[in-house]
Amino acid sequence: MSATPPDPAPVGAPAGATPDAPADDTPDALDVRVRRTRDRLREAVLRLASERPVEEIAVADLVREARVNRTTFYKHAASPAAVLEQVLYEELDRLRAAWIADVLAGGLPVPVIWERASHALLDHLERHDALYTIGLAEHRSAALHRLLVDHFAASVATLLARDPEAVPGRDGPLAWRVEASSRFLAHGEVGIVEAWLSLPAPRDRRLFASAATALLPPWLAAHPQP
Repeated sequence: MSATPPDPAPVGAPAGATPDAPADDTPDALDVRVRRTRDRLREAVLRLASERPVEEIAVADLVREARVNRTTFYKHAASPAAVLEQVLYEELDRLRAAWIADVLAGGLPVPVIWERASHALLDHLERHDALYTIGLAEHRSAALHRLLVDHFAASVATLLARDPEAVPGRDGPLAWRVEASSRFLAHGEVGIVEAWLSLPAPRDRRLFASAATALLPPWLAAHPQP
């Protein structure tokens, strides 16, 4: 296996300068270098994960695509899957923030909040259509599956924490019941995602939003927001 070539020097840079070794070591130059390398890795992992499951992407593949060296890569992440998770989590966290804003605003029924969140999630899924189709419909990417389950579970836990009376059951501590309910709903939501992605393109967004709201358990769908 041939070694990864050194990163090319930016246009106009002094001889010997590369993206991983800028011409000066001032804090500003180092910060620019870190951001540039991070962006290269993120763009590269999105391209590669749109071609094959992230578990099949080797570090050598990613550093070659991103045009960085291994030493630099390991300063940013432990694996290609970790880079992909960072990228997707940032987008999903923004979706959660909007979802939480709906919850905190009050006055909206749970099904309406769920439907709005579903359309925001669909925007995300369609933006990375090839990545999710390959990772969740054509294969079973453990990294992608876990990422979505964790995201949904944290979102549902936020909703239930606002209204503990909505949490079903009375056996066991409230924290355990919130965790169990959140995980139960999260795995179901990911199941809807996988079923929708298995449809031939172009997929009907209404099918996803309808299933996501229709399959809400009655104890949650019928409970008024605080």
